Amino acid sequence: MDHSKHVAIVTGAAQGIGRVYAQALAADGATVVAADLNEPGAAETAELITKEGGKAVAAQVDVSDKASTLALAERVRSEFGAAHILVNNAAIYHSMRNDRQLDVDIDYWRKVLQVNIDGALLMTQAFAPLLIEAGWGRVVNQTSTAAYLGGGGHYGVSKLAVIGLTQGFAGELGEHGITVNAIAPGVIMTEATKVTVGEDVIKQLGAAVPLQHTAGPEDLVGALRFLTGDECAWITGQTLLVDGGLVKRF
Repeated sequence: MDHSKHVAIVTGAAQGIGRVYAQALAADGATVVAADLNEPGAAETAELITKEGGKAVAAQVDVSDKASTLALAERVRSEFGAAHILVNNAAIYHSMRNDRQLDVDIDYWRKVLQVNIDGALLMTQAFAPLLIEAGWGRVVNQTSTAAYLGGGGHYGVSKLAVIGLTQGFAGELGEHGITVNAIAPGVIMTEATKVTVGEDVIKQLGAAVPLQHTAGPEDLVGALRFLTGDECAWITGQTLLVDGGLVKRF
């Protein structure tokens, strides 16, 4: 897909999967807004992209805060005049470390849901006018196989809700030529995964994957490119599992 005429916003772009997503879209020609609460990390991502010959700027955003998301949308409008691709990747992933719903602190539960669910809602609300004005748009939400496997506690609940948001926004934005889909990764080996999931659980899940190997963020890039391209013009409201067959196995 040639994204040379497109502006893409990627949240959670300071590291891990979000950084790889931002690099992939930039490699396809998009002007990328690498957005994250971690502004230095976002700046590092933007710098990496420019060194690779791409176009990118860094932006700080708190996806759980409406004013912050609206401010980012206004900045994009002011600097670039349009937006075409929105990747809602930002999430509190470390919430998997305490996944017992019987024990979870209610304030932490609410914070996870604010970032993981409200974040996708608010960012899409903020950027929908720009996408509608462009007459062409792609929204890609990051969910997780935790939404299907009954684990992950509050993280899994939040990612299940993201699937619902995906379906709802697909229905509302379709008439404007905008597709809304989601990617549900399995266990993706990032630094956050190593800290959050733990080596023993990684081994157990790895053994259950039919493809019998672990994956990295780069293994999600093909799905992202498909869902942001013209090939998926007749596909919306769907969740694409990129998990090595983990969910099918269970």
